[in-house]
Amino acid sequence: MKKLITLLFLINLNLFAVGSNDIKEAFAIGMFHSSGSGEKVQNKKVTEDNYDGTCFSKIAILGKLGNNLNIKVRIGSSIGTYQTKAPIYNAKNILIGYELTFVHESVTSGILEVSIDGRIYDSKLYVK
Repeated sequence: MKKLITLLFLINLNLFAVGSNDIKEAFAIGMFHSSGSGEKVQNKKVTEDNYDGTCFSKIAILGKLGNNLNIKVRIGSSIGTYQTKAPIYNAKNILIGYELTFVHESVTSGILEVSIDGRIYDSKLYVK
């Protein structure tokens, strides 16, 4: 009986734990010029277009998104500024994550890096 109570306690403890483990994935899904034209970059290593100057990046975060997260999106030395957030739903209309848009000023070239609370989730894309 003691083992059963201990097991139930541990299961409840894991179900209601709060932390950065609630985020399953975070990755770049698109790069856009200030004019609105752009490209899907989810499975690419290098962008096709040159994004010098001002550009926008779209990031998908799957999992629970807390209020006090430190989300940084960087292209080379340019750190993105948060613009908008849109929910992502699955086929059964269940919320599975969010799509965030960031604007980057004075971009030259470099690796697009997505980090949340100091943990790097994506750094595979080279932006021309």
